[in-house]
Amino acid sequence: MHYLFLAQLLIMIVGPLVKMALRVIGFGFVSYIGFNLVIDQARGYMQSSMGQLGAEISGILGLANFDIIVNMYFAAIATRFILAGIDKAQDRKRNQVWRKPGGTSIEA
Repeated sequence: MHYLFLAQLLIMIVGPLVKMALRVIGFGFVSYIGFNLVIDQARGYMQSSMGQLGAEISGILGLANFDIIVNMYFAAIATRFILAGIDKAQDRKRNQVWRKPGGTSIEA
């Protein structure tokens, strides 16, 4: 008899957790696929545009490690989107740290 109560309690606790996890995973999966598609399109456009440059300019960009710069740029964009997505998935907003003087702030 006690096992039936424990089973019902477990279903009541685990059920909403599983639904929330599947919802977050589904949203994350769709966002990840869409984001990768956009980033791949942009990267492909940049690579095709760089292929049309002259040999001298390509050599200078190679010496400047421009390919590494482009990869770092796209990595920064991806990181920013991921962090923004994590905040939205947790349904929390960043708290404002600084408040203008007056109003509700404490003045020293």
